[in-house]
Amino acid sequence: MNIPQQIELTIEPSGRRLTLSAGANLLQAAREAGLAVNAVCGGNGTCGSCKVKLISGDFSSITPKESAMRQNGSLPADERLACLTAALSNGKVHFPAESLASAQRLQLEGELNPIPLNPAVKRFDIDLSMNLSGEKLSAAESVRESLKVSGYLHTDLPDALLPRLNSLLEEHGQKASLVLNGQQIITALPPEQHMLGLAVDLGTTKLAAFLVDLESGQTLASGGALNPQVAYGEDVISRIQFTDEHKEGAATLQKAVVEGLNILAAELTAKVGLTPAAIVDGVIAGNTAMHHLLAGLPVHNLGTAPYHPSQVDAMTFAASTIGLNLAENAAVYLPPNIAGFVGGDHIAMLLATRARHTLKTVLALDIGTNTEISLLHKGRHLACSCASGPAFEGAHIRSGLRAVPGAIERVFIDGKDVKVQTIADQPAVGICGSGILDAVAELHRNNLIDHRGAFNKQDPRLVMRDGQPEFILVPAELSATQQAITLNRQDVQEIQLAKAAIRSGIEVLLREADCSAEEIDLFLVAGAFGTYLDLANCQRIGMFPRLELKRFRQVGNAAGSGARELLLSMDKRNEAGKMLGHIEYIELTTVKDYVEFYMDAIGL
Repeated sequence: MNIPQQIELTIEPSGRRLTLSAGANLLQAAREAGLAVNAVCGGNGTCGSCKVKLISGDFSSITPKESAMRQNGSLPADERLACLTAALSNGKVHFPAESLASAQRLQLEGELNPIPLNPAVKRFDIDLSMNLSGEKLSAAESVRESLKVSGYLHTDLPDALLPRLNSLLEEHGQKASLVLNGQQIITALPPEQHMLGLAVDLGTTKLAAFLVDLESGQTLASGGALNPQVAYGEDVISRIQFTDEHKEGAATLQKAVVEGLNILAAELTAKVGLTPAAIVDGVIAGNTAMHHLLAGLPVHNLGTAPYHPSQVDAMTFAASTIGLNLAENAAVYLPPNIAGFVGGDHIAMLLATRARHTLKTVLALDIGTNTEISLLHKGRHLACSCASGPAFEGAHIRSGLRAVPGAIERVFIDGKDVKVQTIADQPAVGICGSGILDAVAELHRNNLIDHRGAFNKQDPRLVMRDGQPEFILVPAELSATQQAITLNRQDVQEIQLAKAAIRSGIEVLLREADCSAEEIDLFLVAGAFGTYLDLANCQRIGMFPRLELKRFRQVGNAAGSGARELLLSMDKRNEAGKMLGHIEYIELTTVKDYVEFYMDAIGL
């Protein structure tokens, strides 16, 4: 009797890893991973809605139905139909957003501060209906003359803009508006249409975008999506490796994220009845690797000690140079990077939280696959980066997945009773980062694991699988996948390693500043993941120092808020640039006894 070969398949965007028999159908595998994939036809290959990208591994050959769809243009050349494709080896697949019936929960909002408006772009109103000079000038000549009179002596009215300008003047009673960035004309707008900008928090895993009225400061629409680059690597290191190993790797990653941004820009402007051509300025804040990949800068050095970035200072360039579909001449501003693994998103977070404008001792961190930490104490500003890894996104956890409907996000163990809360109150399909952290804290509180993370094998609440103990969070009969959702020693260890990276970074900064944890007046926790954390459980497992909970503040997507401030104010851009000279960056890998800090932080 032949036993089917076992393979491991990673299903994105949930990040779930499945052990399957070779030849497993991708649609069924996605459903087992908890993804609600569109398949209106029931999986017989006729509706074409279960599109999937094959990232790595071996798969069954393309079928005649798929070939026909490619010929008629309904199936892109780089996609297959999941219902007609089988996995033959270890690999990774990615289901694009249009193939999914439900989306991952993304934290978009952060705290917003009122600021004086001073955007990079200015409006120049044109009214040719009251030409009293008696001169018979063309519209173009009249506009050029008006620009010179108003001080725009070096501004050229491009011929390519004239058809649009003339059309607007004709439609609006010889009135229109030009949008200028410095001396350059960006576009022409109807006289009543406000200037719009796009602010983006470009995360390793998630994108958060905001459509902003640059004349009122109001956020008109917001939206989020997974960073399409997750299909090529879960963290920055794996993406850097992808660029090293593939000749067109960097271009592939740049194209993927730009396509994701273009989709978001189209969705947001559609909400207000416009198109991305109405967006006249943009700000994109991301960590250093995301910044470099977007801008087309080399990233090899970011993966090699001493991890020097190719660019530190802020960048401004035409959106069109990277394929970003905004107004024809719109620019994009990228805030400065602090170091190889602390980027403009941390700058944006610091701006939004006003962390630098207080005499208090402040510790501010943005938790993600890469966690950035700042400590401000007695006039010094220290910063570091911690490789917390993708465990908080559910990666490397057997039942782990990202924050999708049905993911366990809260866990409470009361004796023999296990209570879980899932996102959207859906039947459990797996466990996401906040749920895993809760579970480890609860296992420890109930003496199911010791301070090393080892299970108490004598506890009757544990079950044995392959000779190893594990704890059942949700039994098979109650889970959406009909498979038990459990945690074992390896799952606990993944959280120990991730939290140790963060705590050791905190401790190194405290020592360098000659500051005790008790002196921290304000502990800011930013980021999508940080929003959903149970702070008491973070303290119980040793990720955060034990302080009064009233000293903590969860500030949501502060990087997104900071990006909006940079969009609305040139003063904020100047502040961002000046900030670099006051930050002392500490590269943890060069700290002589860092390993000791890290090992001390692993215990629970």
